[in-house]
Amino acid sequence: MLNKLSLALAVLSLSVALVSAGYSCAKPCYGNMCCSIPSDNSYYLTDFCGSTSACGPIPSCTGGQYFTADSQRFGCGKYLNVCRGSKCIKSAVIDAGPAMWVEQDAGRAIIDGSPQLCKELFGVNSCGWSDHFSITALVAGADDLRPVGPFNVTEADMIQLTKIHEEELIKCGLSR
Repeated sequence: MLNKLSLALAVLSLSVALVSAGYSCAKPCYGNMCCSIPSDNSYYLTDFCGSTSACGPIPSCTGGQYFTADSQRFGCGKYLNVCRGSKCIKSAVIDAGPAMWVEQDAGRAIIDGSPQLCKELFGVNSCGWSDHFSITALVAGADDLRPVGPFNVTEADMIQLTKIHEEELIKCGLSR
């Protein structure tokens, strides 16, 4: 009886450890970042601003600038459609990051974006990982002529954006 109880406690302890471990990056890269792309394209949104980046200068962080980090996932110069429900914002990928520990602490992959993304999508001036602002991020098609900035989508539009995202990942050799 004692052996069965010990085994049950060991299994329970292992289960709790696995659940509390939370998010784990399937594809670490560049020493301290994550290159994995979540299969459901879901992320938390955080914001950043600075003067230099992995892809060149960072645009002004004042209103009207729509950019993201995550070049380690998607590549410099790509565009992401960052969406919350039916509202999306086409944004330029201009930097790398965030660090993998930030995603581990948050419990989910993160898209670092300009403060304007937080304002447009959530009505706040800044957002951090502990806010748990959920978004969907999809790579925009190379032939997408939509300007950088906000736009609305229907359910059918979102299905099409997701299909284009999957095609772009394949074209660029990006894997999950």
